[in-house]
Amino acid sequence: MSHWFHRNPFKATTANNFTVTGGYGPDVTALCVALKDSRQKLLNIIVDPHQPSSDVEELLKNYLSLLRGFLFTIDEKGEKTHEPSKLRHCFIFKWTHTLLGNVPQSVHDAFYEAASMSINVAIWHMKHASMVAAGDNVSLDQCKEVHLELKLAASIFKFVEDFYLPRLIEKPMAGSDLDPRILKAYVHQSIAEAQEVTVARAMELKHNPTIIAGIANETSKRFLLAFNSLQDIKEAVQWKTYLKLKSLIYLSFAYCFFGETLLSQDKCGEAIRALHESRTYHKQALEWCKQYGKIKSPDSKIKPESHLFFRKLASVVELSMNKCERENGLIYHQKVPDATPKLEAEANFGLVTPDEMKLPDPSPLWSPALFAAFPYKPIETREMTATAAASKLEELPPVKEVPIKHTDKDQKNKSGCIIQ
Repeated sequence: MSHWFHRNPFKATTANNFTVTGGYGPDVTALCVALKDSRQKLLNIIVDPHQPSSDVEELLKNYLSLLRGFLFTIDEKGEKTHEPSKLRHCFIFKWTHTLLGNVPQSVHDAFYEAASMSINVAIWHMKHASMVAAGDNVSLDQCKEVHLELKLAASIFKFVEDFYLPRLIEKPMAGSDLDPRILKAYVHQSIAEAQEVTVARAMELKHNPTIIAGIANETSKRFLLAFNSLQDIKEAVQWKTYLKLKSLIYLSFAYCFFGETLLSQDKCGEAIRALHESRTYHKQALEWCKQYGKIKSPDSKIKPESHLFFRKLASVVELSMNKCERENGLIYHQKVPDATPKLEAEANFGLVTPDEMKLPDPSPLWSPALFAAFPYKPIETREMTATAAASKLEELPPVKEVPIKHTDKDQKNKSGCIIQ
């Protein structure tokens, strides 16, 4: 797995005091104060990718448990229900979208808040994985952490896609973080990057080339699915470039190890043809790497083609090619076919599936009596629309993130991967 990942910026939001009007008791005040504090603590911690993952997860769980009564009804028995809450539209939530600049979208909807905050936390898990992978000579335990963090990010994005998205009151804006195409891209990317760890591990331990080819092929497909999901989103130029080049890199790996498989089957001519295909995809990936560096953005100084992992790919392909050509000249004397052999490499191991997630139980601060007594004013759709339109006049400053320090040293292993 490479040291290098493309990461989108965090969503920005405004502070929310959760103020209510009308007569209310101390229980309502306590809940609103807890909501405000919990939200701010979560926003404060996720700017730093070096924080413990367990702390971030606990803060998200706590905040969503406090928000629960604004999502679903707290019934008279205190049991969980999926009946929409009458309090759902009590507060206005303002969030920017990672690809759409600094102008926030303002919505009277607690589901919009829960989905937006969850996306920010999922992005944090991706950034945390990048931070762990950025060190010198990353250990096996750290590689496991990278894998788990990326799988967790995929699980959260998938939950937003399946649970929150269908419940939103209006169709998401094109190119926004709640655009189904964006969410699908995040899910596929997180899965693909988690599988990069598996490919690297298999290479370091010199597993059967058929297994490596299969996992590399599936990883390439995942990156390509993410790329295709973003095809019509013009704001995602650099993101798409990253996904495309990663897809090509792993397709090159797949054909390289497929060539090794064919050679083991005494199909040396076909093996050479497969390695020609691997070399072709490597050259295409190199062009996309150069294109990535030309795009003006905070990541424009990154040169993915300079990373050892990418540089090693060329040497791995050439070594395999030289081996096959030598064996063909001395032993097999087979004709190299014009047609590329079909990449019959299905992975039965190492594939990542997002975990099933669920909404946390309501906070103990919620009770049926508090839910019934909570002051609220019904709001009509036209009022929500008017508020959203007014929000277009303001901009929010970008989130100030704690930077990740990437090592400039090559990994001390054979593959150039981060696995030890």
